[in-house]
Amino acid sequence: MTLTRSVPLPWLASLAVIATCTLGSAARAETLTAEQAVGRAASQNPALRAALLEATAARQAVAAEQGARKPTLSASVTGQYAEDLGNGGRGLSGTTTVASNVALRYTTDVGTSLEVGASADKSWGGAARSPEGSGVLRPTTSAEAYVSARQPLLRGAGTDAVLAPIAQAEASAIAAAQERDLAASQTALDVLEAYWELWYAEQAIGVQEQALAAAQRQLNDAKARAETLGTGTRVDVLQFSTSAGSIADALSQARATRSARAIALGRALGMAPREASSLSPTGAPPSLGPLPPIDALTRAAAERSQELAALRADLEAQRARVSAAEDADQVRLDVFTTASVRTPWADDGTSGLSLLGGRPAFTVLGGLDLELPFGGGRASADAARARTQLAAAEARYKARAEAIAAELTSLRVTLEASDEQVALAAETARLAGELAEAERQRLLLGTSTSADVVKAEQTLREAELRKLRAAVTALTSRFQLEHAAGALLDRFASVLPGRSS
Repeated sequence: MTLTRSVPLPWLASLAVIATCTLGSAARAETLTAEQAVGRAASQNPALRAALLEATAARQAVAAEQGARKPTLSASVTGQYAEDLGNGGRGLSGTTTVASNVALRYTTDVGTSLEVGASADKSWGGAARSPEGSGVLRPTTSAEAYVSARQPLLRGAGTDAVLAPIAQAEASAIAAAQERDLAASQTALDVLEAYWELWYAEQAIGVQEQALAAAQRQLNDAKARAETLGTGTRVDVLQFSTSAGSIADALSQARATRSARAIALGRALGMAPREASSLSPTGAPPSLGPLPPIDALTRAAAERSQELAALRADLEAQRARVSAAEDADQVRLDVFTTASVRTPWADDGTSGLSLLGGRPAFTVLGGLDLELPFGGGRASADAARARTQLAAAEARYKARAEAIAAELTSLRVTLEASDEQVALAAETARLAGELAEAERQRLLLGTSTSADVVKAEQTLREAELRKLRAAVTALTSRFQLEHAAGALLDRFASVLPGRSS
């Protein structure tokens, strides 16, 4: 049989270039485990960093509200000069006064406003000028100490009203901490999904490379049988050559997919695309143990879900806002009192300062202060809006809790199916391998055709890919289930920051 010399196909020339690039990339590859990938994301992922900063800002807001509850000290010194036009026809005269004041203010947890203070002033001139008109200034000095208290009876009374800003800030801080944990769990989930997708992409390359090597050997054997031994046909050569070309195309696509998966993982790790292209996973999908019952998952999610915990904290903050709004909607009725003692001294020009009247002067002031806006004012509408927003928040929480329970049930069903698919895919791959080997042996014996071998080899390749895909799907579904139940952070507590106390 005379055969024409076969012309090299284009993919054969490009295959060497692909292999060379692959070797160069492998030499520069940065291998890392799944735990290392999650740990790197913990320090570099910008979304997680933003959540950490938000939690820090919320804690700082609590500190600010607590600082606002501390006593306040105020002090002042003033000076004044005033001219007096009515001086009995003796011309202009003036009074110079220097006054100082210091006070300590504090509001108790039940709304009592307390102020303790002291003041002193000294004046020269004016009425203090000597009666004989000698021009000698007679200074007058006085000092006063006082204590005042104001207690709201309606609006502003009680710890609910006074401590509402702190309660809101603390609830917001708890919500921010839970949202930080939720962001950490979501970051871990994103990294793990990207990591194992990259692992699958690399394993797919290995499957295609093995298939291409097998197809190349079969092509060479077909050429030898056809051109040297004379026991083959050109149809066999074309069949295996076409198969090898198809596998080479699939290998090229697998390499492109691998690059895209590496960039996706790098994005989750906070890396630039150029740096991420060298990332390479290591190891095999781990076994995560038996699935917990759905009832246990639902109870765990109700207690440990970061999303539900954040929503509960938001509800507490909303309840504090309702309390504050309802307090502001009340009539303001305050009882107040002030007690003071004043000691004025005057210089009589002979014996120096003397206490006027011979004793200090005492003053006691007390009363009620009422404020009642006409028409209800804005406060009533604000209180009604706060109550409506609370009801809406409670409805959202209930809806989300039910959605998470349904999601857990769905994920568990999916995971059970994935576990079955892993076993089925492994068995299918084993049978496909036996079939491919049997067809190769039959071809050597002349009882099979090249088309049957190519078909069996393609079935084996697809079965191997399905087995890998089933393993990755089962693993990522388990991670999704743990994330929804709020348990994913426990698996990576040593490398992922931010656990709510």
